[in-house]
Amino acid sequence: MSDESRCGLSTPTSCFSTCPSIETGSEDQLPPALVTEELQLALNKEATESELKKAVERCKELVLNCEQCSVERRWLVRHLIELRLRLQECREALVDPNHPRNKSSGVSRRVIRGHHLNLQPLLRSSQSKYCDHCTGIIWSVVQAWYECEDCGFSCHHKCLSSIVRDCAHIIASERGGYELRICPETGMSAQKYLCAECKTPLAVSMGMDIRRCDYNGMYYCSACHWGSLAVTPARVVHNWDMTPHPVCQASLQQLKVTLNRPYIDLEKENPKLFTLVHELNLVKRCRQELHGMRKYLLICRIAKEDHLLWKCVEIPHLIETVNLYSLQDLVNTESGELITKLHNLYQIFSNHIKKDCQICKGRGHICEICSNTEELFPFDAIAVLCPDCGAVYHKNCFSRKNNVCLKCIRIKERLKKAEISNDDD
Repeated sequence: MSDESRCGLSTPTSCFSTCPSIETGSEDQLPPALVTEELQLALNKEATESELKKAVERCKELVLNCEQCSVERRWLVRHLIELRLRLQECREALVDPNHPRNKSSGVSRRVIRGHHLNLQPLLRSSQSKYCDHCTGIIWSVVQAWYECEDCGFSCHHKCLSSIVRDCAHIIASERGGYELRICPETGMSAQKYLCAECKTPLAVSMGMDIRRCDYNGMYYCSACHWGSLAVTPARVVHNWDMTPHPVCQASLQQLKVTLNRPYIDLEKENPKLFTLVHELNLVKRCRQELHGMRKYLLICRIAKEDHLLWKCVEIPHLIETVNLYSLQDLVNTESGELITKLHNLYQIFSNHIKKDCQICKGRGHICEICSNTEELFPFDAIAVLCPDCGAVYHKNCFSRKNNVCLKCIRIKERLKKAEISNDDD
C-alpha cells in the first residue's frame, strides 16, 4: 500500500463562505494564566536582542514556578525554545550583513508554535499546494510561503502571525504514543459547539459542513478538516482494519510524522492478534530470531568491521526490540512486504553466523541430549534456551527429558558436593 492510499490527500472545499475566518483561533495562543506576562515574553516578532534576552530569563522563571505537566508549563517550554532560536538568529544577523534577516525579502526561517518554518523558493510546480491555515492556494510563482521542516505544515507569508495549529512533531514527541481508542467521540456539546482547532462556531442549524475526525473523535469545520483519508492505529490494533478513514489535517500530519515510529506494543495492547493474523505471527517469530542473531553480530569483530548491521538493517527497531511496531510495519505486514524484508535479512545474518564467519560459528552449541554434532544456536526455531544456565537443546530432545536441563542438574550436584566438603572442614 502506497503513501497516497494510506494518507489520502484531499483539497479544501469551496464552501468556506459559511464559516467565519479561522483567525479567531489566534486568541488561544497564550494561556489565560499568562496574559499578564504578555509584554515580558516578547510575543511580538520584531523584538530586539536585549528584549529577547529579558524574555528568555523571564520565561525560565515562569517555567520553574509552574506546576509540572500543566498547560502553562508546556506552552512556556515551547515558547522558551522559540525565544532562544530567535535570539540566535538575531545575533547571527548582527555578525553577518548578508544574513536573510537583514535583507528586504524577509526572514528565511521562523519558529512559530513549534513549527520550524523555512522560506520556500518561488518555483513553478505542476501540483497545487494549499495553505494549511487559510486553505487558499499557494501560488508559488508569485507568493512567498513557508513550510515546516518537521511536519510539512505549509502557509502563506501573510498567515504566519495567525497560525493556531501546533507542530505535529512536538505533539507526537510530548505524547509518545497513539490514541488507541477507536474514534473516542465525546460529542459537540463537550466542545461547546466550536471547532476543535480554530474555535469557529459549528452552526448545525445553518447547514454547516461539520466533520468528525476518526482518529481523535473531535469535530471540525471544513477549513480544518479537508476530508483526507488515513489508516488509524486504533482500528489496526483492535480490528486489524487497514481501511483509510477521514481525519482532520492536524491528525493527518501527526500520523505522517509518527508513521515509522515504533509506538505500538502489540503484546500489551492486543496479544490475541498474533493468533488471528497468520502474517503477524510469522513476523513475530522472524523478529525473535533476528533479535537473537543481533547479539552474535554485536560482539563479532568481523561483523563490526564490515558494518553488517548498519548496511543491511533499514529499520533498526525491528531487530533491537521484539514487541514494538510502527504503523508502517503493520501496514507492510498486511501487504506481505515486511515478512519478505525480514526473510532476506535472516538469510544474510544466518549465512554470516553459520557459514562465513568462523568466530560466530565457533560460538554455536551442541545438544548434549542427542549428541548431534551439528551446531545449534539459541535463535534457531528448533532450539530452546535454558533461562537459568544458558544451555541450548533441541526442542524435541528437551521435551523428552520433561524440560529438565542436564547442565543445571550438574551445577546443583557440584554445589551440594562443595557444601558437604565445606562442612567436613
